[in-house]
Amino acid sequence: MLDFSKYDVDPVRGFLPAEDPLIDLPPAFAEWNRLANALPYLVLTSRVRSTLATFESPDLDLLQTDAELERALQILCALGMAYIWIEAPAITRLPANIAVPWATVAERLGRPPIITHASVVLHNWRRIDPNDGIHADNLACIQHFMGGMDEQWFFTATAALEGIGAPALLPLAQAKDAAANGDIAQVTALLTTVSQVFADVNAALLRIYEKCEPFIFYTRIRPFLTGWDKTGIIFEGVSAEPLKLHGGSAAQSTLIQAYDAALGIEHLHPETQPFLLLMRDYMPPKHRKFVEDLAEGLSLYDFVQANKAAAPALEATFNACIDQLDAFRKAHMEVAVRYVLKQGKHGEDGLGTGGTSFVPFLSEARKETKAKRV
Repeated sequence: MLDFSKYDVDPVRGFLPAEDPLIDLPPAFAEWNRLANALPYLVLTSRVRSTLATFESPDLDLLQTDAELERALQILCALGMAYIWIEAPAITRLPANIAVPWATVAERLGRPPIITHASVVLHNWRRIDPNDGIHADNLACIQHFMGGMDEQWFFTATAALEGIGAPALLPLAQAKDAAANGDIAQVTALLTTVSQVFADVNAALLRIYEKCEPFIFYTRIRPFLTGWDKTGIIFEGVSAEPLKLHGGSAAQSTLIQAYDAALGIEHLHPETQPFLLLMRDYMPPKHRKFVEDLAEGLSLYDFVQANKAAAPALEATFNACIDQLDAFRKAHMEVAVRYVLKQGKHGEDGLGTGGTSFVPFLSEARKETKAKRV
C-alpha cells in the first residue's frame, strides 16, 4: 500500500498539515509578521502599494522548516495579491523587492508564486480551542485579506471540509490493494466506509452558505484569488517575460482528485482534462505525486465491473460512492453559480478564480463522474 508519510499525507488529517500551521515567523521576520497582521487595515486605507514600496526581506535561508516556508509563502501571497489587485491603476510589473522573495519561497515549496489552495486553505487555519478538533466551528484564519466573518468562514469551512474528507483516503488506498488481491468482501466493506465519508463531505460543502454571503464573496474575497493567466505580469528580478498564472481554485484541492484517481473516474473531455492536469502544478509536489501513484494499477471501477455479476453488494456500494460524488459536483456547481455567476454583471461572469469557464467544466466533470456508475 502507499506509504502516506512519503507524500506528506496524514492518515487522519489528509492533506491538511499533520501539525497545526505556524502562525508567526521567526524574529528575523518580525516586519513580515506585522505587515501580514496589518493587511486588512492597509487595504481599508489604500496603503498597500505605498507601504510595500519599502518592503525588505531578511536572509531567506533563515526559513528552514516546511512550516516556516508555508507561512512565509502565505504572507507573500497575501501581500502580493493585494498589491496587484486592490489599488488602481492596474499593474503589469511587480517590483523586485516583492517579486524576488515571493518567487524564491514559492520555488522552494515547488509551487508557482501566486495564491493557491494550499496557502489559503490547507495552511490558513488555527484552532480557537486547542483542545477541540478541526471543524468549522473551531477554526479561525491565520491570514486575512480584508477580514470579516464571510472571508473567514469561506476559508475555514473549506479547511474543515478537507479534514472531514480525509478519512476516505486510507480506505480507498486499502480498497485498491484488496482489489489487486481479489478480495471482494474487503473492498465492499472499505467502500461502505468511503461512501459514508463522502456523505459527510457533501454536508460540509453546504455549510458554506451559513456565514458567507455571495455578494461579499464576489466583491471582497474573490479579487484576492484572481490570477493573470491571459496577460501575465512581469516579476522584476525574476523573469523578463510575463508570468501567466491561474488563480486559486477548488480544482487545486488534492482531495477530490484523489477520490477520482482511486475510484477510476477519468476526466478526458477537453473541458476537464487539461485544466485538472494543469491544477496539479499548483498543488504541493508530494500531494500531486500521491494522486498520480494512487491512480496506478487496477482501478476500483474496473474491479467492480469485473465482479458485478457475482457480487451485487459490491456493485451497490461502489455506485453509492459514485452517487455521492455526483451529488458533491452538483452542489459545487450550485455554489459556483450562486457565488459567481449570479453576482457578475447581468449574470455574464462565468469565469472561476482559476480562470476557466466553470459551467462547462463542472458540467462535464459531473457527466464523467456519472459515467462510471456500474
